[in-house]
Amino acid sequence: MSGWPRRGSWHERRVAAAPCRNWQPRRQLDVLAAFVVAGGSVPDAAVRVGIRPSTAKRHLADLRARSGLTTEQLICRGRAEGWLVVPSLEPVVSAHSVDDPPTE
Repeated sequence: MSGWPRRGSWHERRVAAAPCRNWQPRRQLDVLAAFVVAGGSVPDAAVRVGIRPSTAKRHLADLRARSGLTTEQLICRGRAEGWLVVPSLEPVVSAHSVDDPPTE
């Protein structure tokens, strides 16, 4: 009985977890949004979220590792799919509709 792990042990029976559709933890998304608002500055994003810059860098790195995307691609995808909403980047909607008659 020498050698580890043994043949037929639980190491050989492990099953990979199914990918979850909503895999992004909320805190990591908050850091990504703060990073965008801060103009790409990790230290400024960390201040906005209230964490240390090294923690903010770790959150961004985790998002990149889990998604397989660059930070830029994450931002574009998040905005396109609606899970990354940054008010300063959203288009401005005027209060008047095109069909409204002009006021004098």
